[in-house]
Amino acid sequence: MANKPLVSIVVPIYKVEKYLRTCLDSILGQSLKNIEVILVDDGSPDKCPEIVDEYAKKDRRIVALHQKNSGYSTAVNKGIAMARGEYIGIIESDDWIEKDMYEKLYADAKKYDTDFTKGMLSIYNSTLPKGRQDKLFVNPCGIDLNNAPKGPFSAADWPQIIGFHASIWSSIYRSDFIKKIKLMDTAGASYQDFPFMVEFVTKAKRISVVKKIFVHWRNDPEQGNSTSATGKKLLLMGKNSLSGLKVLKKSGQYDALKEPFFAHVLWTNIEFFYKIDAEYKPEYYAILRKIFLELKDDKSFKYKYFRLEDKSEAKAFIKYDTWQKFYLHHKITIVWRLPARILRGIRRRILGR
Repeated sequence: MANKPLVSIVVPIYKVEKYLRTCLDSILGQSLKNIEVILVDDGSPDKCPEIVDEYAKKDRRIVALHQKNSGYSTAVNKGIAMARGEYIGIIESDDWIEKDMYEKLYADAKKYDTDFTKGMLSIYNSTLPKGRQDKLFVNPCGIDLNNAPKGPFSAADWPQIIGFHASIWSSIYRSDFIKKIKLMDTAGASYQDFPFMVEFVTKAKRISVVKKIFVHWRNDPEQGNSTSATGKKLLLMGKNSLSGLKVLKKSGQYDALKEPFFAHVLWTNIEFFYKIDAEYKPEYYAILRKIFLELKDDKSFKYKYFRLEDKSEAKAFIKYDTWQKFYLHHKITIVWRLPARILRGIRRRILGR
């Protein structure tokens, strides 16, 4: 490529043979043609390395990299370091994107001279009936990108941006901005993009949002990502959330952003905590409790973005020193919230009347 690309797209690749072609075809079919596509094969044991080389031979815009398995963060950091584009994007290799994604994001980024510009995303599950497979991602805290300010803003202007979703792959970043920030080296981790997101959100002076779905985020049950995991890997969800807290406190914007930040941490982790294997529950609980103990004596914290059940669980992390006590609280709370007619039915079954 003789000309400097407008956007470089980094694609970390590992064990996604089933989905990789769909992802790459959606990138190479972009309406913005002046792009660079950096494919980082992270020592994938399937046919991904061959697919990478096959596509590199067909399209001169592709840069093919092969490395021994070192983890997502190493792959992304290497791709960003090599990128020549004015702006840089990151795409997960099992997702796919709309044809006009980079054209629209780039135009918005240039118009408002942003550090990063974000688009919207959908959740895709191929196992659901047609018509329900692909739907707009809805934030459990009620934070909606449709409510983001028009034009450029900072996290101080719209704190909700830190509570929406990490989704580092639904944005483009000005090259000289993002190259100064690195993903933490957490090989094999889950949610390693969370502290990365906290850092670039708190450092960005100009952010914009294009209010259109661009990324189809694949969440098939047997996909093998953190959404279907139950083992030790899920502990890293909590550890990376704790790392994100440290980044936020270091940024000097803790008080301004703490409300949506803690809501994000709660909704991100709570279901994973419930489903993690029993042997890892004590450690996961200890990590989450350490995070929420930050709020123990904070009279200014209003739980602004917490649903009723979220607020109850956050306060339970603070109150109870063991996960067993927390679980008992959770079960009692569920029963307490049951409608009266259901409670009457349970009583009839238990008492026979």
